[in-house]
Amino acid sequence: MKICIIGGGTAGWWCAAYMNKFLDADITLIESNDIPISGVGESTLPQVKTFFDELEIPEEEWMNQSHAIYKYGNIKYDWNHIGSEPFQMTFWQNHPEGRFDQWYEQYKLGNKNKEDHIELYNRNNLGYHLDANLANNIVKEQCKNVTHIIDTLTELPEGYDLYVDATGFDRKFTTDTEEIECNHHLVDRAWVCSLELEEISSYTKSIARPEGWQFVIDLQNRTGTGYVYSSKYITDDEAFTKFKSWNYNRKMITEPRLIKWRPNILKNPWSDNVVTIGLGQGFIDPLESNGLYLIVFSITMLVKCILKGSSPEAYNRTVRRVQQNNSNYIFAGGQPVGVVTTGFEGTSYTEFGDGGWDQDAEGIIFDSIGESNNCLLYTSPSPRDRTRSRMPSSA
Repeated sequence: MKICIIGGGTAGWWCAAYMNKFLDADITLIESNDIPISGVGESTLPQVKTFFDELEIPEEEWMNQSHAIYKYGNIKYDWNHIGSEPFQMTFWQNHPEGRFDQWYEQYKLGNKNKEDHIELYNRNNLGYHLDANLANNIVKEQCKNVTHIIDTLTELPEGYDLYVDATGFDRKFTTDTEEIECNHHLVDRAWVCSLELEEISSYTKSIARPEGWQFVIDLQNRTGTGYVYSSKYITDDEAFTKFKSWNYNRKMITEPRLIKWRPNILKNPWSDNVVTIGLGQGFIDPLESNGLYLIVFSITMLVKCILKGSSPEAYNRTVRRVQQNNSNYIFAGGQPVGVVTTGFEGTSYTEFGDGGWDQDAEGIIFDSIGESNNCLLYTSPSPRDRTRSRMPSSA
């Protein structure tokens, strides 16, 4: 089997490494010289460790080389209203002693014993902050049998059985561009930059802002930050001014960059003999740290489908379901308790008052989210006032 991967970012190289490990295939990766680097630091889910484990890359190695730190959870500030109490979302919610704030207080007091740490919190329930561009260099070392070509393509090269389009938002070679629109997700812009590191915090900070939210992600050597906002409610210049004002007392070590996207999900990422992976397969909102996870999930699922001889339809249905679940989780977290209708192929979720689970006909499971976890962007005009919703009640 001959496979051609177009695009040399995270999606391209991680796909090449995984295919090289598990498929008996002749793999070629073609990338352009002018690859934009968009990441300022990635906040990830625990599943990324499994991916590196399968590639047999030791955790200590990839963490050190990608300036990674453990992510114990996410703390959200001003999420209900300005001045509201911050709340923690951790990877160990079900542990009887698994409150992030309790552990962090002990950590600051000097209780940093590794054995105590592992005893309290299962290592499988840790996320990470990492520099994805540095992680790519580690992954490339697993691609010694992959043919690497530098070229800017205008059409697909002939002679391959399968093509992977990892060209990002451009989707240069995607054959079926039909999308599931996600216009109910408001954010579509982000100003991002890196700051000089002051103190390492092993959690992602999510700070509610009038037209969106701000993330703060610490690595070993710097802090990545960004203002994620809706262009419907603030101009790029106005957002830039606010972004700089929030970081006025921190030294910027990279120039702020503007990233734009249109919230959507590619309905059929595998069409004909072309599979779209990465940003091109859809992007919603970086709120729940799903970017790298969706890349890893899509790559591993693609390899499984190839090995099992599964159809493109089965792959599309599975990947689309995960993306829709991600979209619903983010969006439902910003709605008052009640019925959340997403518009996704008739999919709807009913939030049970007792915090139960509901499952729709497509088999997508949604964990009901209490009103205390609402995201202000979806419930309030600017400045945020939860008594007046800017979203339709059935959105």
